[in-house]
Amino acid sequence: MKTRITQLLFVLLFSIGSARTTHAQDVLANADIIAMAKMGMGDAIIIRQIENSKNNFIVSTSALMEMKQAGLSDTVLAKVIEAAKDDSRKSVDLNDPYAPHRPGIYYKNALGDLVELNPSVTAQNKTKGNLLRGISYGIAKSTVVSRVSGIQARTRCTGQEEFYFYFNQQTAGFDQNTISFYGFLQATSPNEFTLAKFDMAEGSRELETGSGNDYTEELGIDEKHARPFTFEQIAPGIFKVRANGIVSGEYCFVYSGAAPNGYNQQKVYDFSVQ
Repeated sequence: MKTRITQLLFVLLFSIGSARTTHAQDVLANADIIAMAKMGMGDAIIIRQIENSKNNFIVSTSALMEMKQAGLSDTVLAKVIEAAKDDSRKSVDLNDPYAPHRPGIYYKNALGDLVELNPSVTAQNKTKGNLLRGISYGIAKSTVVSRVSGIQARTRCTGQEEFYFYFNQQTAGFDQNTISFYGFLQATSPNEFTLAKFDMAEGSRELETGSGNDYTEELGIDEKHARPFTFEQIAPGIFKVRANGIVSGEYCFVYSGAAPNGYNQQKVYDFSVQ
């Protein structure tokens, strides 16, 4: 009988311990805090839950306004902000667009995974039209093209994906010395990037990056390559980007502040639409 009671006590204590462990590993989001307030839970209960749980709180101005409108007190909001800034209590879902990421461009694949769009480098620069320019006494224009090796990008898309741009101005900042891509060290918005469509030539992809004659010269990606896109800021340093009506072909995002100009090499975030 004594052994049976001992076994029951052990099972009971184990169950309580398991419940506490599960509770301690709860991950709270903004929506959970709002739901608790709408159910009439008091500040003491909500704060206790915040203190005993991990979180993926978003504390942008708009998010705080939303929680305030839902009836959360300033005391609770202060606890939310405190918890959001405590790295030891953060639970980061790498497929959550709102979570901090290393600066760069990412896209949502068919499985809903957030995948980093790795860049390629322009491998060759070439001038076209010099003969015509010469026989026209410098009136006709020659053009400079920058080439990327291969006829197709490694990343294959449908054209309907959402792209996410992460800059160093995210709530969780990154050490600038660890940022590997020049554009994201300088830029603060997708508006500083160009979405360009490659021309196909001789087993490679190319962009016209300059033109000129003996009297005028233009540098930068030619507007015939540019394609429109829209974007919205969803959190500090985080933007959601959508390409507008792109069809099958080879494309890239390139930082306009350091676009290839025929005289240097530059990283381009290339992808193929099929």
